[in-house]
Amino acid sequence: MYVLLDDKLFRHYSHLVELGVQQDIAISLKDISEKLFTSLRHARTLLKSMQESGWLTWTPKAGRSQRSLLRLHYELQQLKADIAASLIVSGKYEKALMLVDGDHSVFGQLLQKTSGAIRREGLLHIQLTYRRLFSSLLPHKPQRNSERFLLRQIYSCLVHCDKDGLLTPLLAHHWEHDDQKTCWKFYLRPQLFFHNDQEINADAVVQLFNQLKVLPEYQKELNHLHSVSAVHPLCIEFCLTQPDWGFAGLLADIRYSIQPAGQVIQSLSSIVGSGAFYLQEQSKERVRLQAFNKFHASRALTDSVTIWQLPQKKADSFAKTLLQTGIAEQTKTSCSHYVSVNETQNTIPEGRRYTRIEDGCLLLLFNQQSDDTELTSLQRRYLCSLLTPGKLLKQLNTDENQLGAVTAYNLLPSWHKTYRKNVEKQTLPAELSIAVFDHFALLDCAKAISSVLQENGVQCQVNVYSFAELQQKASKKQLSEALILSSMNLDDNRPTSIFRWLLSNPVLEQVLLAEESDWLMQVLTGIRAAAPLTEYLFELEAVATSMIYENWIFPLFHHRQSLQFEEVLKGISITDWGWPAMQHVWSED
Repeated sequence: MYVLLDDKLFRHYSHLVELGVQQDIAISLKDISEKLFTSLRHARTLLKSMQESGWLTWTPKAGRSQRSLLRLHYELQQLKADIAASLIVSGKYEKALMLVDGDHSVFGQLLQKTSGAIRREGLLHIQLTYRRLFSSLLPHKPQRNSERFLLRQIYSCLVHCDKDGLLTPLLAHHWEHDDQKTCWKFYLRPQLFFHNDQEINADAVVQLFNQLKVLPEYQKELNHLHSVSAVHPLCIEFCLTQPDWGFAGLLADIRYSIQPAGQVIQSLSSIVGSGAFYLQEQSKERVRLQAFNKFHASRALTDSVTIWQLPQKKADSFAKTLLQTGIAEQTKTSCSHYVSVNETQNTIPEGRRYTRIEDGCLLLLFNQQSDDTELTSLQRRYLCSLLTPGKLLKQLNTDENQLGAVTAYNLLPSWHKTYRKNVEKQTLPAELSIAVFDHFALLDCAKAISSVLQENGVQCQVNVYSFAELQQKASKKQLSEALILSSMNLDDNRPTSIFRWLLSNPVLEQVLLAEESDWLMQVLTGIRAAAPLTEYLFELEAVATSMIYENWIFPLFHHRQSLQFEEVLKGISITDWGWPAMQHVWSED
C-alpha cells in the first residue's frame, strides 16, 4: 500500500489512532468529528479520503445518532513507514527521511524494501543499496571490485578487450601498428565529449597519457612507452621501445580509462568521465549515476541508478556483496546482487537468476620481505598443507555451498589444477603475523587461519588495514607481516587484467624477493613482446602455476557470484564484477 503523503490527512489519522487499531469500533460521526476537531461534513470527507488510501474502513449507518463501524488498519509508525516507502519510490528521499523522524536505520530498511526498478514519468530508474562506502571513483587510483564496476559505467577506454582477448572499438574506431609492434596509432571517433561537454580529441588523450606515465604505479606497465603524440586531432600515436603485441589490450584496462588530464593531477570539484553514465552525486549517503545523452555509442536504456550506501558493522555472511532489495532472509553466504522487490530467494525462478564463478580468487601470499619472520621454502610448503581450503571451511563451520565459493587450485577457475608434493612436518615460528584489508570474507578467513595455526602451536596477530592503506604500504614495501591475505579480482578484459596484476600489483611486488621479481618481469616482458593478446591466458597460466609451485602464493577460494532480478525487467545480465549490466536494463511497462 503506497500513497503519497498528505500532511493534513496523516495528522487527522494520528488523532484517530488513539481509538485503537485492528479492531471494530462502534462510534458516531459526531464523536469522530469531535476527535478530528472539524465539522460533520468535513469529517465525512476525511474518512472517505482515508478509506480510499487504504488506511481504514468506515461503515456508516443511517441516522443522526447511529453508531457506525470504524476499523483502523495501521499503527502510526507502520503507516509512516508505508508512506515514506511511497515517497522513496517517487524519488522524494528527503521527505521520506523527515517522515521517519530522521531515523537512518528505519530509512535504510525502507530503501532495501523499495529497491529495484522504478519507472517515473516514462523513465526507468534503478535503486539499490550497498553495505559500505565507495572510494573516490578515479581510474588511476587503486580500487576494489565494486568500484571498478562503477568506473566502467562512468568512463570509456579507447578500445574494449573481452575475456578471450578480442578487441572491439570504443572511443577509437580503428587502430593499427607497424610490423615490429612498436608504433601504434588509434583513430578517434569525431564529436566525442567528456561529461563536462569538453571535447575528447587527440591532444586530450596525449595530455592524459603524459600524466599517467610519470605516476609511480604506472612505471612497470609503461616503462616501454617512449612517447605519445597527436598526429592530427583524431589520431594518437604511441611509440614503444620494445615490441608489444598486446598494447591495445593494455589500453582497454580500467586504469587507462579516458578522463581529463587535470583530474590526474588534482581532485576536481566533480568527477568527469567519458562513459555511458555520468556521476551526478557521490556522498556518504549515496552514489547517483545519470545516463549521458552524448555517449558515443547507444544511450543507456536505464535513465538513472541510485546506490544507497548503508554501512554495516558486521556482515551476516562470509562473502556476500549486498545490493539488498527486499529480500528478508538470506541463509546462503554467496556473493550476490539483487535487482528484485519483495521476493525471497526461494521464490525466484531459476530463469531470473544468474550465477558465475568469479575470475580471480581469495589467496594467501607469503611475504619474503617480512621484517617479522622469514619463512623457508619448506616452511611455506608445510603451511600450505596445513591451511587447505577444506580445513579452513571446517573452522568456519560451513561448506562450499553455504560459503558461496569453490576451492581454488590456481588463480583462475578455468586453469589447470596445481598438485603439491607431500612435505614432512616443519618447525614453525612461535608467532606469525597476517595482514588483511577490511573485507568480511578476508577477515573471516584470517580468523580461520589463526585457529588452524593455533592448533599447531603458532600464535597469530591479524593486522587489519583499509584497502587503500594496504595498497599504499605495499607500494612502499612497508608490510612487515609474514602472511598477507588478499583477493585478486579480474575485470572484463581478462587477459590483460591478469597480465597487469602479475606485472604491477603492489601486494604481489611486496612479497617477492628482488631476484624473483626480476624473473617475473623478464618472463612477462617476453610474453608481451612475442604473444598475441589471444594467447596471453595460455602463457600466463604457466607463470602462475610456477609461482604457486614455488609457494610464493597460495590460492584458496573462488567466489560464486549471483544475480537475481524482477520478472518485469529485460536485458538483465551478470557482469564480471557480479553486478547487473546497468546500461542494458529495460522494462516494457
